[in-house]
Amino acid sequence: MKNPIRQWLNEYVGIPVVVLLRGWVLNRLIANTPLPWLRDAYYRRVCGIKIGKGSAIWQGAQFTGDKLNEIEIGDHCAISFNSFWVAGAAITIRDDVVTGHFVEFYTSDHDPDDPAFTRRNAPIVIEDHVWIGSRAIILKGVTVGRGAVVAAGSVVTRNVEPFTIVGGNPAKPIRKRGTTEFTYHHDGAPLFG
Repeated sequence: MKNPIRQWLNEYVGIPVVVLLRGWVLNRLIANTPLPWLRDAYYRRVCGIKIGKGSAIWQGAQFTGDKLNEIEIGDHCAISFNSFWVAGAAITIRDDVVTGHFVEFYTSDHDPDDPAFTRRNAPIVIEDHVWIGSRAIILKGVTVGRGAVVAAGSVVTRNVEPFTIVGGNPAKPIRKRGTTEFTYHHDGAPLFG
């Protein structure tokens, strides 16, 4: 037999507290604090986001979705100011990835032909040494290959081959990148960033 007090606490206290912590507190207070160590600790401990060594999510990040604990960021990544994350499925960002400002990741959409407007989820994978330009949008089910570049303002609807530069809406290949060997590593957020 279920404990009615525990059930009542879970339903009327637990769920609202989780919504508060993963909603308003996360996206209003934590996202805008100028203390990178505090944001990092909250993302890891409260949201379950995995963040690698030397990586940072800069100020202004907004999160929604029920799979925040399936966001994984590798080592030496810089997720710049005001990113937007819809985590209805896993988002995997591998090592040495750099993004511009206002980059958006959408693992969910809705079926426009379904009378129930069913949500559809698929993971996003960003491989090592990818550079994503400002205001780019990465949609569900996409893998961006190692060393690829996504031009600013692009909408990525399909997989991107390794070492390929893509741009546009929808993003299309522009050319191959001029190098396949990289030496850069990023370390942390800017002071008060």
